[in-house]
Amino acid sequence: MNHENATVCLISLGCPKNQVDSEILSVGILEEGFSFVPDPDQADVIILTTCSFIEEAVQESLEILEQLADYRREGRCRCLLLAGCLIQRYGRHLCRTLPDVDLFLGSEAMEGAGRILAHYLHGQTEQTFFTRSPFSKQERASPLYEGRQALGPWAYVKIAEGCSNDCSYCTLPLIRGPLRSRPPEEIVSEVTHLARQGVQEINLVAQDVTAYSRDWESSRSGSLGTLLRQLGRVEGIHWIRLLYCHPAHLDEDTIARMGDMEGICPYLDLPIQHVSRPILSAMGRPYDEEKLRGLIESVRSARPDVALRTTVMVGFPGETDRDMEQLLAFLRDIRFHHLGVFCYSPEEGTAAFKRQLSVSDAEKHDRRDTVMALQAEISKGIQAGFVGTFQEVLVEGPHEEDPLRLRGRTRYQAPEVDGCVIFPKGIPAGPGLAAARIVRALTYDLEAEILS
Repeated sequence: MNHENATVCLISLGCPKNQVDSEILSVGILEEGFSFVPDPDQADVIILTTCSFIEEAVQESLEILEQLADYRREGRCRCLLLAGCLIQRYGRHLCRTLPDVDLFLGSEAMEGAGRILAHYLHGQTEQTFFTRSPFSKQERASPLYEGRQALGPWAYVKIAEGCSNDCSYCTLPLIRGPLRSRPPEEIVSEVTHLARQGVQEINLVAQDVTAYSRDWESSRSGSLGTLLRQLGRVEGIHWIRLLYCHPAHLDEDTIARMGDMEGICPYLDLPIQHVSRPILSAMGRPYDEEKLRGLIESVRSARPDVALRTTVMVGFPGETDRDMEQLLAFLRDIRFHHLGVFCYSPEEGTAAFKRQLSVSDAEKHDRRDTVMALQAEISKGIQAGFVGTFQEVLVEGPHEEDPLRLRGRTRYQAPEVDGCVIFPKGIPAGPGLAAARIVRALTYDLEAEILS
């Protein structure tokens, strides 16, 4: 099959890091002459990028793959390509269990997807598996990120790959490998490239953003704080947001940058997971409630208007009612602006997998619902405080549930995981920053009017 006129449908699952990987993969696909189509029944090639962080994500990936396999068996599709974390976690075993898949690409092979796919379509008929790209980076005239196309007024930028933390429940080090920080000049170059395309907000992501540069022998000249100062000088970037900041690694320099750099959003994603000392110890999280309180006090002192987001886990082996009450009391007291909660999932290969389960699935779900009910109450109170205020809002485009309305975000809301700002009326020139007045508060969203 000649690939030059072939169409590709790309479906991406999982976290923002996966989304960045998919965008980089797309660059290589386009460079080889493929074109993208939104519907799998129009595609000669279907690509599914996967997540396998927890069993629920694995099952979602497999269920969607089964649906896509119908296009391979009965439609025009001539190649079904599976990429990303699922391949990294389960390896060549997938070749036997997923006979409908033609190509398997691990996370580190995705940058070569375009050339790999072109080679495959020129006559190959057997299943092919890659954990790394067979093509050298030196064969390219420029890095793939320089071909990355902005999809709107904001973008994720991945500053590191892998993770070297020892969280006992987490599969990420098994899937993504140890921490590997990107050179600061490469990150600045990518952000500059995105800014030239009209991107105004950069969301820094990694498995642990605050671990940036810890894998280098000397981090003095390449710390996260130094990187933030460099990014703050990129023309056109107005908002810089920090996501996935491990409490044990958030240092004074980074906190200071939040306080003295206007471009850094008053927003911090600080996934605490829990506050009970025995549970945190069993999780491999090297801090306790006292440490967390001191850290949050420091952040709020440096940036009094900061919006804090966190993630907690319920149902970890050994979690008692008393542990749960301690967590709820902490959440009531701290009042996080945004919160996500997960039920513990035993994942094979992790240290916690061997622990005896002590909390039933039903109890896990009850505890999750209790946390979310509390957070809804807290969020209502915080959101009400915005009514009547004037805010700079990043308008993203039409609201997905009502095209006649617009949606956007304040500095205090991260993309995709937090609430949004809804504009009942008033159309700006296009996506981008706009002045607005908040007129109504919902549980998680805000309604506003755009000021002329």
